[in-house]
Amino acid sequence: MEGRMSRAPQHLDGRTNAVTEGPDWPVGAEAAGAQGARAQGAGAQGAGAPETATLVEILRDRIVREVFVSGQRLREREIAEEFAVSRAQVREAFSVLTERRLLDRKANVGVTVARLGPEEIAQLYELRGAVEGLAARLAAERAPEGAWDDLLHSFGAPADEMIAAADLEGYGKIVDEAQQRLVRYAANAVLNETMGVLADRSAVLARRSILLPGRTDVGLKMHRELLAALIARDGEAAERIKRANLADACERLVRFAHYLR
Repeated sequence: MEGRMSRAPQHLDGRTNAVTEGPDWPVGAEAAGAQGARAQGAGAQGAGAPETATLVEILRDRIVREVFVSGQRLREREIAEEFAVSRAQVREAFSVLTERRLLDRKANVGVTVARLGPEEIAQLYELRGAVEGLAARLAAERAPEGAWDDLLHSFGAPADEMIAAADLEGYGKIVDEAQQRLVRYAANAVLNETMGVLADRSAVLARRSILLPGRTDVGLKMHRELLAALIARDGEAAERIKRANLADACERLVRFAHYLR
């Protein structure tokens, strides 16, 4: 589930992963304004130019989908011209994304897309384990009856078929839906906000982890075990399984970090 590349990325055990790319622009009323800004071309900020908050989300989306790759330098002038905004607005957007640790700003280098090393990956996944483990526990206790039934089906034969066909994009979508369901049924606004921040920093890693040798099979098994615990309302087991799943992903990401740069 790599982002945009010149060719389809190769799975480390030899399989090829087809990628379906989404739009660069957010959906909704603001998207129309942003697209209008692009149509205006370079120049001063126009009436249809995106607000700073929208520009932040557009750039965040490009980072998450690896349209902008780790270590890539982003230039104020180019971004300002593409979106027909002022360079001051671009600097403000860069500052927000730097605070979110998605961009790095260094003297004599400028602004680049953040690159995570093995130690940072381990620390990030350690925190994700604690936070998402709690989300799984709460969701097991709070979800309404039947909340997981459709996912139980999705992680059955359909998931097996997607993996057999190397449709990792499709498999990733049901994994994403499961994650969103955990957040919804945990019903804790502060936890939701914290998970959102961590999701931004680990989105690329989460997509890449699916490509690692053996990871898809282990992940599918653990998702099925997690769903069984959620349906049984066993919060302790749900938390333990969620933590174990993330720990396995982390171990593989660190082990194969040099393949993923």
